[in-house]
Amino acid sequence: MQITPEQAQIISEKWVEYWNNDSVEKYLTLYDDEATLVSSVALRLMPETFGRISGKSQMLKYWTLVRVNFPQFKFRINRTEIYENKVIVYYASIVDNSKVIAILSINEKLLIKKIEVSYV
Repeated sequence: MQITPEQAQIISEKWVEYWNNDSVEKYLTLYDDEATLVSSVALRLMPETFGRISGKSQMLKYWTLVRVNFPQFKFRINRTEIYENKVIVYYASIVDNSKVIAILSINEKLLIKKIEVSYV
């Protein structure tokens, strides 16, 4: 499946908007029920996962921990790119300008099925 530039823009904008302004539950509406997350922050907050979170129930637990431990995590998009079914979001923290890259693998329902996050 190929993501269009318009779809990528909508997905990335909602992804950041829902994180910055809404509940974790609303943020999770962007994800497939069986979605997977890979992140070094997941490794720090939930070491038993080895940095890999699977399924919405585990993501709810993880992102609730992120909100509690890092309430300053609010972001702005620097740019968005696409490659086949992947939306690559280059973004930065609003507070300290730290840079982050997220690769969002999108399924046929336009939901995120996998997210890989790297802090650079």
